[in-house]
Amino acid sequence: MIKSLYTDSQFKELVSHVISNRPYSLHRTFIPADCDLVLYQHLHDEIELFYLESGEIEFMIEDRCIPLKEGEAILIPPGLLHMALNPHNRNCCFYAFLFNTVLFTEAYSHSSYARFVQPLKHNGALYILPFSPAIGWQNRFLQLLVQILGFYDRKDIENWELELHGLLFQLWNLYYTNHMFSVDLSGTYQKLYDKLKNSLLYLQENYGADLTLEQLADYSGLSKGAFCRYFKALTGASPITYLVRLRIRKSCELLINSDLKITQVANQCGFYNISHYNRAFLQYMKCTPTEYRRQYPESGN
Repeated sequence: MIKSLYTDSQFKELVSHVISNRPYSLHRTFIPADCDLVLYQHLHDEIELFYLESGEIEFMIEDRCIPLKEGEAILIPPGLLHMALNPHNRNCCFYAFLFNTVLFTEAYSHSSYARFVQPLKHNGALYILPFSPAIGWQNRFLQLLVQILGFYDRKDIENWELELHGLLFQLWNLYYTNHMFSVDLSGTYQKLYDKLKNSLLYLQENYGADLTLEQLADYSGLSKGAFCRYFKALTGASPITYLVRLRIRKSCELLINSDLKITQVANQCGFYNISHYNRAFLQYMKCTPTEYRRQYPESGN
């Protein structure tokens, strides 16, 4: 797992997800049983539909661990850090269909786009969803997805492009009406963001400082209680959980791109108790900071 080949220092994937200049891509990958890593840690701007053709894996998205079995799939919203492991040491084969949300902006007005797609870009964790063939509407979703995956490695894109678009819209209609609609934030997102943007900006720029809820709330001119309610509604996490996740991600960058000692990394990212840092890192990344650094032989140390 050599990060420099596939991602930048922010874990953003360097692979281009286009087919013949179209804003989507299809990939098929085989993983042998003796390989522990199915999918390296990364994020991207596209929506990803990951389908496990064979095998049994564990998908890690931010701080969630989601098991996947043969014939199941998972939807990964844009901007979420994710990877997949092969804990059962089985041969695995998977497809990944990634598409840019521009596909929807071309077909819908701005207001419709905000309703059908935009929420995934701002509170993606709420919209993660595994798909099982045992659930009626999800089984139909999987059938449509398999039809899309059938276009893999076909060069005659002019003959199947419109069919892919039609299948994608059918698939998205199922997802929106059966899942996304129930957690849709598109109508309130802009108001919430406008209320909190000063606090969010300050938090992003000062994550290593000793921050308090009162301090963050003051930047948005809100009481502590109102700030916490609005923050959870916007991001899907409490301010403290959001801050810890941000600090852990920033510490990952330092572990890979510097030769700082682990205690120094922890302090720079706002963890002044090394035991607290180790526990938080293990909970979030499913390994210790030392183990994480060893996975990247081209890191600074």
